[in-house]
Amino acid sequence: MVGVLIGMKLAVLRRSMSGPRAASLFLGAVTGAVAAVGTVLLGLADFPTPEAGVGVIAAVLLVWTAGWALGPTVTGGDPTLRLDYFTLLPRQPRVLAVGLLGAAFVGVTPLVSLAAFAVLVVLGAGFGPVPALVAVPAVLLHLLLVVVLSKLTLQGLGSAARSRLGWELSALLVGLVTGFLNTGWFAIGFFARLLGGEWSAAVGTVVRVLPSGWSVVAVDAARRGEWVLAAACLGGLLALSGLLFAAWTALLARQLARGTADRGTSRRGTSRRGPSRAGVRWPAVPDTPGGAVLGKELRLWARDPRRARLLRMALWTGVFTGLLPLLGGFPALVPWAGVVAALFAGALCANLYGLDAGALWLTLVVPGAERVDVRARQLAWLLVVAPAALLLTLVAGAAARADGSRPWVLAVLPAVLGAGAGLVPLVSVLGPAPFPDRPGGNPLDGFSDESADQTRLQSMVVLLLQALAALPAAGVVLAGTLLHSEPLRWAGVAVGAGTGLLYAGLLGAGARRRLETRGPELLDALRKGARRVAAPDAPGDEEPSDRLPRGRAVTVGLLTTAGVLAVAPQGAVALGMSLFAPANRSWLLALYLPSAWQVPVAVGFVLLGAGCLVGTYRLTRGQQGRTQGPTSGRTPEQPTAIMDGPHRSRPEVP
Repeated sequence: MVGVLIGMKLAVLRRSMSGPRAASLFLGAVTGAVAAVGTVLLGLADFPTPEAGVGVIAAVLLVWTAGWALGPTVTGGDPTLRLDYFTLLPRQPRVLAVGLLGAAFVGVTPLVSLAAFAVLVVLGAGFGPVPALVAVPAVLLHLLLVVVLSKLTLQGLGSAARSRLGWELSALLVGLVTGFLNTGWFAIGFFARLLGGEWSAAVGTVVRVLPSGWSVVAVDAARRGEWVLAAACLGGLLALSGLLFAAWTALLARQLARGTADRGTSRRGTSRRGPSRAGVRWPAVPDTPGGAVLGKELRLWARDPRRARLLRMALWTGVFTGLLPLLGGFPALVPWAGVVAALFAGALCANLYGLDAGALWLTLVVPGAERVDVRARQLAWLLVVAPAALLLTLVAGAAARADGSRPWVLAVLPAVLGAGAGLVPLVSVLGPAPFPDRPGGNPLDGFSDESADQTRLQSMVVLLLQALAALPAAGVVLAGTLLHSEPLRWAGVAVGAGTGLLYAGLLGAGARRRLETRGPELLDALRKGARRVAAPDAPGDEEPSDRLPRGRAVTVGLLTTAGVLAVAPQGAVALGMSLFAPANRSWLLALYLPSAWQVPVAVGFVLLGAGCLVGTYRLTRGQQGRTQGPTSGRTPEQPTAIMDGPHRSRPEVP
C-alpha cells in the first residue's frame, strides 16, 4: 500500500508541475532551503556553554514543529493525495493511514525538514562521535513526529471546522500565523531577550521539556553519559508518534464513514437538533430580486463554513498584525488593525463566484439578473466586513491613543473597503477558481484544491490593488501633514469615502459586464475546473501542454518572491515606518538611508515589486495563451459550454 501511494504521489506531482504550481513549489523549496541552512549553521555556533546551545536549538526545533502543526491550517495540507480519492477503497483505515503516512515523507517539505533537523548531527559531532550517532535516530524520530502531528492537526481541525467553535479555532490559528508573517519581525528583539535575558533559564527548561526538545535533549544526554535519559527521550518520541498516529487513524475512519454514509445532510440546511431556519424571513431585507440575493448572501456568509472561516481569518489577521509588534515595544501598528482586516477580507474573498461553483447557472437562466446579482453580492460583502473593520479600527485606535494616525486610518479604510467591494466580484469572474463541494470533505481543503494556485494569485492581486487604491486618500493626508494643515489632513477622509464609492461602482459595473458577456464560459470553468489539460502534442505524449518550461517556472518563482518582498515589507511597510516610526528600522532597507531618501526608495520598492508581479502574470498568461486555440479543439467563436435551461438553449456547433 505504501509503495502504491508513493507511486501515485510521484505521478501526480510529475504531471501537475505546470504554471503557478511549479513556481510555488520552487519558491517554497528555496525559502525552506535557506531556513534549513540557517538552522544547521546554529550547530556550528560558539555558545558560552553546551547547555545554552542545547536551549537555543531546542527553541528553533520548537519553531519548526509549530510550523508543521500550524502550516496545514494555512495551506490546506497535501493537495496530491486527498482523502476523498479513497472513500470507496476496500481497505481498513489503519492500512490506508500507513500508506498515506509513507507517502507524506515524499516531497520537498519533508526533505527540507530533514536537512534542518540535521543540526542535531552537527551538534552531536561537536560533542563527540557517540552523541553524533545518537543524533541520527533522533533526527528520524523527530521527522516522524512532525509528519504525524501535521496529519493529525489537519484532520482534527478539519473535523472541528464543521462547527462554529471549529471555525473560530482554525481561523484564529491561521490569523496568528499570518499576523506573525506580517509583523512578527518586530518581536524578534523580544524573543532574543527572552532567550538571553533573565528568563533564559526558565525558557530553556520549558523548550527542553516540550516534545519538540526531546531529540536535542537525547543528544545532550549522550554527551553527559546519561544513557537512560537518552533512551527515554528517543522512546518518548516513538511512543508519542504512535499515539498521534492512532488518534489520526480514528479521525480518518470517521472521515471515511462520513464521506460514504453521510452525504452532507447538514449542508442542505437540516441539522440534527431540529429543522432549519433557512425559511425564516429577515425583516431588514427588501422583498425584491436584489433583496433575495442579499438575503441569500448574508445567510451564506453566516452559515457556510468556508465563507465564515475566511471572514474570521481576515479579522484575526488584523488583530494579530497589530498586537504582535507590541512585544517589541512598537504600538504604531495597533490602529491599523481594522485596515489590515479589510485588506485581507478582500484578498481572501477574491474567489467569490468560485465558492458557489456550478450554482451560477441559477443566475444565468434569469434574463437581466447579472446586475442584481453583482450589486447584491457587493452590498452583502460590505455589510459583513465594514462594521467589523470599523469597530476594530475604533477600538484599536482608542486603546493605542494614537491621535496622530487617526486621519490616516479613517482616510484609508473607506478606500480599501470600496476597492474590496469592487475587486471581489470582478477578480472572481475574470479568473474563476472553483472549489468543488465534496461529500464528507475537509473544509480546510480550500487551499489545497486544484484551484489553490490561482486563488493565491487572486488574493495577492487583490491585496496589492486594494493597497494602491488607498494612495489618493493617503496622498491628501500626507499633503496636509507636510503643509501642517489640519483641515487638509481631515479632507483625506472625504477623499477616501469618495474614491471608495467610485471603486465599488466602476469595478462592480465591470464585473456585471463580464458576467453578461462571458457567463456561459464562466459557468463551464466553474463546473469543470480552472486548470485545463490540453490535448497531447503528439501520440504517446502524456505531458500537459500548459506546463511551463523549467527555466520559465524558476523565473516565475523568483519574480513572485521578489515582487511580494518588494511591495509589502520593503515598500509599503517601510513607507509607513518612515512616516510614523523611522527609528524602528528592523530589516527594512529604506530606513537605513538618510531621511530624505527613505520615502522615494520605499516608493521605488513598491514600483519594482509591482513590475515583478506584472512580469509573473505575463509569463504565466503567455504560456496559457499558447495552449489554447488549435490544441483545445474549438474555435474562438465557439462557446465552451451553454447550460440547458428554460431560458437558454444549446446552439448548434458547426
